[in-house]
Amino acid sequence: MEQCCSTMEESLDSVYRRCRRKDHSIGPLEIRIVNHGTFDALMDFAVSEGSSVNQYKTPRCIKSEEAIKILESRVVGRFFSKKTPFWEPFRVNGE
Repeated sequence: MEQCCSTMEESLDSVYRRCRRKDHSIGPLEIRIVNHGTFDALMDFAVSEGSSVNQYKTPRCIKSEEAIKILESRVVGRFFSKKTPFWEPFRVNGE
């Protein structure tokens, strides 16, 4: 899984790699493994908050503290990239 994290980081754009390597403003990529049924629980929460079960899609970004608690409580594994991705600064006229 750690190799998967590193491979994913290498596939991200140069802005990400620069921030990760040079600025250190972004930490290592993390993959979290959650229990079976976690995303069903997330959907149940969204429906209880007024979402339509027929229109529900798993969110790409979660801001609800309650939804984050649902995910956090079901984490069974955490894996991080151990190496910093390659980044080469943009050079003008070969300098």
